[in-house]
Amino acid sequence: MTGAMMAAWLDITPEVEAEFADWYFREHIPERVTLPGFLSGRRYTASGGGPNKYLALYEGTAKDVFASKAYRERLDVPTEWTTRIMPHFRNFARSVFDVRLELGNQYGGTIATVRYDAPGERGAGLAEWLAGGALAELAEHSGICRVRLLEGDEDQSKPRTQEAQMREGAGGNAWAPWTVCVESIGMDWLRPAMAEMLPDQALADHGATDIVTGYYDLVFGMENRD
Repeated sequence: MTGAMMAAWLDITPEVEAEFADWYFREHIPERVTLPGFLSGRRYTASGGGPNKYLALYEGTAKDVFASKAYRERLDVPTEWTTRIMPHFRNFARSVFDVRLELGNQYGGTIATVRYDAPGERGAGLAEWLAGGALAELAEHSGICRVRLLEGDEDQSKPRTQEAQMREGAGGNAWAPWTVCVESIGMDWLRPAMAEMLPDQALADHGATDIVTGYYDLVFGMENRD
């Protein structure tokens, strides 16, 4: 295990989209990333459509960072700006993950996320196939700079907080049991590599269901320098 991550996929209603962009980089990510145990936060937008327009990724020293008292206080006492923006979230999914495999250590300007479900033995078998060679081969493909296999924690992914209650009124709080993240130097490298090395059908053939694949461009990122 090599740390932990949290991911959020979402859409936003058009009437607050411009304000949402400012809120995200001026308040929301700095509010999170400056907490103890957070390492970084990044925001992405979908390239050429997809299941969600926006993606946020946070890295932490351990999974418990995303259940800490300091973090829960932020979730239970949202700011005025957050209280105004969050009811406009749509198609929201959030997961807290253990990082089960990490290959490479460079940030890419583009990323693919593949969310899927594979309960019980199917999940273990699929993870073994991915970690046993499929992801290593993908990591060596031209233009691919980092590959991670993430296993979700349902309890931590669905906290009962004030922020979660605001999202429930706007379409709910889905989660991703498993996710593969693939970072690349550009979309011209990423899409062909995924189509060749990790198509949705290959995951389905090894037991995955509810597969949701999205492609995103990096908008900005922030590191915790404390």
